[in-house]
Amino acid sequence: MKSIEVVQNSVVEMYMSHPFPQWDHKKRLQRLPAELCRYRFLGFENDMTGARFLDVGCGTGNRSMLAAKHYGVEEFVGLDATEASLAVARNVARDEGFTRFKAVNSSLFEMPFEDNSFDVVVSWGVLHHTADPLKGLREMVRVCRPGGCVGIFVYNKFADWRHNLQKNRISRIAGDDFEKRFAVAHRLYGTKPLDQMTLEEKAVFYDQYCHPHKSDHSIGEVLGWLDEVGLEYSGSYPPLRITDTVRCLKYRAELTDDFPLARPLHRRIFKAIRRLPVADHATHFKPPTIMHRLFWNTVFAWQGRSGMYSHGVAVGGRKPAVPPANVEASE
Repeated sequence: MKSIEVVQNSVVEMYMSHPFPQWDHKKRLQRLPAELCRYRFLGFENDMTGARFLDVGCGTGNRSMLAAKHYGVEEFVGLDATEASLAVARNVARDEGFTRFKAVNSSLFEMPFEDNSFDVVVSWGVLHHTADPLKGLREMVRVCRPGGCVGIFVYNKFADWRHNLQKNRISRIAGDDFEKRFAVAHRLYGTKPLDQMTLEEKAVFYDQYCHPHKSDHSIGEVLGWLDEVGLEYSGSYPPLRITDTVRCLKYRAELTDDFPLARPLHRRIFKAIRRLPVADHATHFKPPTIMHRLFWNTVFAWQGRSGMYSHGVAVGGRKPAVPPANVEASE
């Protein structure tokens, strides 16, 4: 098993060589409604305004920057081990006129922050690219204040089944060199000539087929992590319970007033969804049952048939306001 340092160095090397490019404002704005749904159904929405917010493995900031600005966080700290990605994130902050962003170049396993420093701590699509995701989560919990929020997204093991077969095939042919992997992957699975691929399409291709390390995790495993680090389940995105899924669709439909949909068919669908007789938005979400997990495992397995990756569930937890040790001491 590779060490934390070896895995991190190989991951940084790839992202330094092939960072994701900067999105323009229009593309970031198109992504924002999904991010608003994410924070609402993780149970974080009411904690964002005025928060000290930490994005662990923030990358380019293309995804998180406008959400942080929308909610009015007091300070947005973006931590990443790759300076090339942070350079893009700084440009995104300047483009958006967002002066509350601070970039920090550091390993997520040794974050340069004191205990209980942040109100909201998130990591989207990063922990599965480390040698020890649970250890990374523990470090996130350490820097989150009591009563604060911690959210993570990792790849789902049922969703990546065909993608893993493809990636393993590439690795057997090309070995560990990610440039050789790219050449083999493009020959086997490329859909465009190389000279017609955009920088973002190339970066996604490297991320999908050439990444030096990834792991996949079930919903039950991730929920088990929350228990192990002492977090109380607060929600998920997409919502894992059926009623909350309908609430999420209705909320996304309501957002079309401010974020219109481009396709007429989508506009008609969400117009119909807005009429659904769903109860008002809940601020507390129950954990999924075994049947809910089974349903989503089936959905993810069906999604995975194409060989695409990056399907999964973002899960949120709340750090107890009073640490268990203190409760025992007070008794």
